[in-house]
Amino acid sequence: RYTFCINHPLLRDKGLGLARQMARRYGGNPSILGWHLDNEYGDEPDCHCRICVAKWQKWLQKRYGTIEALNFAWGNVFWSLEYNRFDQVPTPRHTKAFHSPAHLLAWRRFRSDCTVEMVGLHAAALRDNGVTRPVTTNNQSLWNPRTDYYDLAKHLDVCGTNYYPPYGPACRAGELGLATVRSYKQAPFQVHELRCGPHGVPGLENNTPAPGEVARLTMHAVANGADGIFYFRWRTCPFGCEQTHGSITDYDGRPTRTYREVAVIGNRLKAIAPVLEGTTVSSDAAILYDFPTRWIMETGISWNGPKDLYIQRCKLMYEALRAQGINVDAIGRNQDFSRYRLLVVPFVSAMDDTLADKLAQFVHGGGTLLWHPLSGAKTVEASFYPARLHPTLGRLFGITIEDYATAPLDSTHTFTWNGQSFNTGGFFDLLHLNDAAVHARFTSDWFADRPALTELRTGKGRALYLASLPPRPFYESFFPALLKECGIQPLLNTLPPAAVEVAIRTAPNGRRLLFLLNTSAEPQTVSIPDPRRDIWNDETVQGSVILPPQGVRILTAP
Repeated sequence: RYTFCINHPLLRDKGLGLARQMARRYGGNPSILGWHLDNEYGDEPDCHCRICVAKWQKWLQKRYGTIEALNFAWGNVFWSLEYNRFDQVPTPRHTKAFHSPAHLLAWRRFRSDCTVEMVGLHAAALRDNGVTRPVTTNNQSLWNPRTDYYDLAKHLDVCGTNYYPPYGPACRAGELGLATVRSYKQAPFQVHELRCGPHGVPGLENNTPAPGEVARLTMHAVANGADGIFYFRWRTCPFGCEQTHGSITDYDGRPTRTYREVAVIGNRLKAIAPVLEGTTVSSDAAILYDFPTRWIMETGISWNGPKDLYIQRCKLMYEALRAQGINVDAIGRNQDFSRYRLLVVPFVSAMDDTLADKLAQFVHGGGTLLWHPLSGAKTVEASFYPARLHPTLGRLFGITIEDYATAPLDSTHTFTWNGQSFNTGGFFDLLHLNDAAVHARFTSDWFADRPALTELRTGKGRALYLASLPPRPFYESFFPALLKECGIQPLLNTLPPAAVEVAIRTAPNGRRLLFLLNTSAEPQTVSIPDPRRDIWNDETVQGSVILPPQGVRILTAP
């Protein structure tokens, strides 16, 4: 499995030939609702064969033009790494020394481009030979960052993903993945592999769904933007590497508890489909989720910091925002920022004039931008800007970075905001104020009294610079005030219990569906002041509405 070269001409020729033949034979078949191109593009290990080496060197020549330009962009004067010809530039295979960060970033861009190209060729092979139904494929969301899925989505009619969250208390740990796939095309998507049964692995917790949990997981995906659900798998396979993988039916094909639950889910979805059809997830807040940044922070030398720092900070801020009872998108650098009131940037490297200007336009147009250390510090070739910040961003935030400090992420450094003291750590930008106002100051160590949170109002919006990496308790206090100032209202009149997921899907005519999902093994209560029709349970509710363990309610106006 995965032992192939995606660039090999024989693989491409045979694969595209098969796609063309299938399209010609079945393209007009009215029973076919859509076309799935292939499974998990980009999941194969990096290939360093002679074909990939030659293609890599051509890709470099097209991107940089001259070898002198490549040497300059990569800073190859360091460690005497200058090349004389493009055919001298190797793929970054494992060596006993480190590869240049710029070299590694270029390689990740190249591998992503190869995958995106392959998807485009497969999609074109179908469309050019009579296929008119939607074309899709399943990406690997958060756990395979090797392909820029925002870029890949341009070849698809509908985006898709796999989704295998844990059961039990941590069941929403992968929810950010649904927000990303929803945001690739700013449209509903499909889950092509949704876990549905217990995995028969001794000793693992959160590996068996409680009664009702498959239904709750299914509607969790729908609440976050899925318009299609495919469970994996139908029947447990008795052999091979996935023989313990839970399924709808068991090894002998016998209907299981999961089978009976899925049957109920299917009947209920069929009944409410006319109401769900045409609704989408609409958000006023978003986080910036950026593949080049993740490539920089997760690839290469350990001096970049913990390899999971990027994704953990993205999850922290996404989850803290969602806990305020609002919808939150996870958008890429090339998408439309103007549709949001609040944009949170956990980290963004690979900064260029285009992105910096776009962020400035977002603020000038009325948006609120929340920034964090190390963002905007590097060029698109992974080199630091002299001032550790793109010049446009320095003006946007009204600050200069004078110095910096590091500490463990769980350190007990402190700062004060709104009369409260909060722990913080990880990294500290020590700021000089040009035009910005101060909302918080550090209160420990040698940089005590330095600004910890600044704000500059410009145009119709404002730019906030949080100068360290605090843990979640700060955001739980800060986000409610920030959302109120941005005019972003919670989806409920009061905050839901921590165990209750809240989401809204909205129809083009403004009709809204409120999803309430109990993620716990205990009953939960939510206050609904006005009478609402619960289309999932076919009843009208009002007042203190009870959600049973793993319970689902979908409320609309009566």
